[in-house]
Amino acid sequence: MNNKYYVEHARFGKKIYRKIRPGTDEMLNCEDKEPIVQIRNMDVTYGYGAKTFYALKDLNLNIYQGEVLGLVGESGSGKTTAGKAIIGLTPHSFGQIQIIDTIIPKNREKINKWTKKGREIINFMVNKVQMIFQDPTNSLNPFKNVETVVGEGLTNIKNSKYIYLTNIDIETYLELNKKLEMIDSNLVLSKNPWDSLRENWDTEQTLYNFVYEVEGNNLLKLKDKIRKEKFDEINSFIIERRKFRDQEQNLNEKQCKRKLIIDILHQVGLDETVLNRYPLEFSGGQQQRLGICRAVVLQPQILIADEPISALDVSIQAQVINIFKELKEKYNLTIIFIAHDLRMVEYISDRIAVINKGTLLEVGPTKSVIHNPHHPYTQSLLDAVPSIEAEKGSLVGKVYSTTVHDYDENNQPKWHQVADKHFVLATDEEVIEFVENAKKYKSKFTETRN
Repeated sequence: MNNKYYVEHARFGKKIYRKIRPGTDEMLNCEDKEPIVQIRNMDVTYGYGAKTFYALKDLNLNIYQGEVLGLVGESGSGKTTAGKAIIGLTPHSFGQIQIIDTIIPKNREKINKWTKKGREIINFMVNKVQMIFQDPTNSLNPFKNVETVVGEGLTNIKNSKYIYLTNIDIETYLELNKKLEMIDSNLVLSKNPWDSLRENWDTEQTLYNFVYEVEGNNLLKLKDKIRKEKFDEINSFIIERRKFRDQEQNLNEKQCKRKLIIDILHQVGLDETVLNRYPLEFSGGQQQRLGICRAVVLQPQILIADEPISALDVSIQAQVINIFKELKEKYNLTIIFIAHDLRMVEYISDRIAVINKGTLLEVGPTKSVIHNPHHPYTQSLLDAVPSIEAEKGSLVGKVYSTTVHDYDENNQPKWHQVADKHFVLATDEEVIEFVENAKKYKSKFTETRN
């Protein structure tokens, strides 16, 4: 079998070769769509020489537009490090991170902010990726009021007017499509409205022309297929929205920023009465909502949520999770949801990736990973979930240790497909055992945790 290698160009013309694990390509390409984030052979290390510690080792992962990926593992597994590496807060020592069509520098701190290319990369990262941290108390400035804290990013990048006006256009298009779908699903302007928006969104003006000119004309072509009163209602809607959009064009940057801040506060259950209050005046759940506002108000495509509910009361956790789900639908967000609580991950995620000691062990659709876990580490995480049906002492559950693997230079794990789009890292001998154990575990899980 021919081996494949990842090649990295180092200093002084040196090339570094790393063998790609068998099955990696199949694991990465199982989805029939383009990824928005591509992580290839990534290492994150601390220290040098013999004392080098690998926080992440040879991480390969795709993240897709509009999905929620649950990145799970126990404390110290490397999941937060992965999130920080994607946004550039933690440098990676090897491999590559590509977001959309841009390769992220290994060390963000070394970007020359005074060059055009440096500014473009920084602006790209700020506009495309945002992160919500575990403890809102440490991430919100206690000396600045809510309006300043939530609008900090808008103040820095100075594009509030652009975001506000394009929001109007997007909302108009989505609502127009929804109105047509309610009449007849065959009359919609687009089966995938967000894809259509992205294809016609080079600048503010091209988006405006697409929504009100191109699709406005397409609406007229449907006149004979819609009852007159319904057509008049929809036509009046787009005329009024265009009139409103043209009026809002006269607002300045500061006015648009305030409108964006108030709008995002409403979406998380707060309102404009909190604008002059300070973060420490709020409860933990309300502070986390402010942290969500600060990130989402910038309209990023990718949102990294690092244990966003672990510091909150159980009564508040579900509310915050529902906020994430609503914002994902409204803004078509791609969310990387980092957590150790698989119950919450199960509720919000489309796919789950399991990581331990810096190594990705299992990845697949949420339902498949939760109800049919194959890797013993994944099973140990699920056994750690409390259950009212559990027997006394069962919180101990399955205890996982890396010593159960008999790996050496000639016996290394590779990626095996164990279900539809569901992959596990194992040797050829291990995967046979994993599959048999998964069958037993599946029946047990279904019986006790339905």
